[in-house]
Amino acid sequence: MKKKHYAWVICACCFWLFINNMGLTSNILTVYLPFIEAEGLSHSMGSAILTVRCLFSLFMSFFVVSFYRRFTLRTGILIASLTGAAAPLVFCLHGAALPYYLGAALAGVAYGAGSVYPVSLLISNWFHKSRGLALGISSAGSAIASMILSPFFSEVILAYGLRRAFLLQAILMLLSAVLIFFLLRNTPAEKGIHPYGEGEGAEEEPVTEEEGEAMSMHLLLVLAVMMLLIGGAGQAFSGHLSVLTIASGYDAGVAARVISVFGLVLFIGKFAAGWISDRIGALSCSALLIGVFILGCFAVMGMNGLQTFWCFAMAAMLGFGAAVYNVGPSLWAADLSSQGQYAKTLRWLQVYYNLGGILFTAIPGIIADRTGEYKSSYFLFAAMMGTSLVLLYYAYRRRAAVSRVH
Repeated sequence: MKKKHYAWVICACCFWLFINNMGLTSNILTVYLPFIEAEGLSHSMGSAILTVRCLFSLFMSFFVVSFYRRFTLRTGILIASLTGAAAPLVFCLHGAALPYYLGAALAGVAYGAGSVYPVSLLISNWFHKSRGLALGISSAGSAIASMILSPFFSEVILAYGLRRAFLLQAILMLLSAVLIFFLLRNTPAEKGIHPYGEGEGAEEEPVTEEEGEAMSMHLLLVLAVMMLLIGGAGQAFSGHLSVLTIASGYDAGVAARVISVFGLVLFIGKFAAGWISDRIGALSCSALLIGVFILGCFAVMGMNGLQTFWCFAMAAMLGFGAAVYNVGPSLWAADLSSQGQYAKTLRWLQVYYNLGGILFTAIPGIIADRTGEYKSSYFLFAAMMGTSLVLLYYAYRRRAAVSRVH
């Protein structure tokens, strides 16, 4: 029996990193938010918790490249993961807004330093083929938090209260950080092996430290606007799924099932996105995912507090389409950047993705404070994603035109 390549162990570590440093620092806030607001915080203050998380993710985006030059991927990921584990401990001081903002800041640091950027570099180091599939498998980890951990923590809160849920989350994140550290290796050379797929025909170009031709400022600005829109929609819509459902007239039980359906389909969607992108390319795959996401945004029209079909249809379509947020940026950076510019391009995309979250995550709460509903925000998200798709097509055509000239 042929021994499995250690690259798949690395992929499993990346999968768990997305659970730990994305799902349990960001997605889980969707579950906590209604309970936090029930303590007396306004809708705007609840949305501001998500904004603080996004702000510190953005902060880390500016320094993530130098952070991983100072520390190896393995050590840097451990530091980020331990920071994330500290967030729910700070949440334990709940009762006022300040502990939630401080905990959200720590969660933002873990999200920014310990998820998409290091995982993308690890996958590039370890995989010379099936990179899209590996990225899809890895990013599917964050969906587990929505599919399994979100309803689990919701039940814990209902049975034992917020404090014990926060303590349990901290223990889980701490154990995960230690386990990942012991399994992770920075490069195949540390195991005395070659990257997966090396020498087996067509290979995807690995990340190198050699500087290639920098992307034009015009194209960088197009990508910046695109990622502002994608980041704003992507980080705002998921954080308000529970309160959207409850504000539409459904009870907390339905809201928990909505999160589970969303997580299940997101999990499947990320696997599918990686597989599809390996076959039809990142651009066509992104167009498919964004189209499904837009349909999900319009499905909120059917949510009337009585029929649950529209809740689950909305959750399923948004879940499948949302795979573009995790799988897309790494693949776009690989397609649009020149040799040696992958890490810088990925950082650029992540900076503006996080900035978009800061600008837009508070918008649904502000709208809800004035109108009493969250549905209008999802029509805004649909428009933002449609515009981002147009900009993505333009960026690919512009890059192709530059490549033909050279």
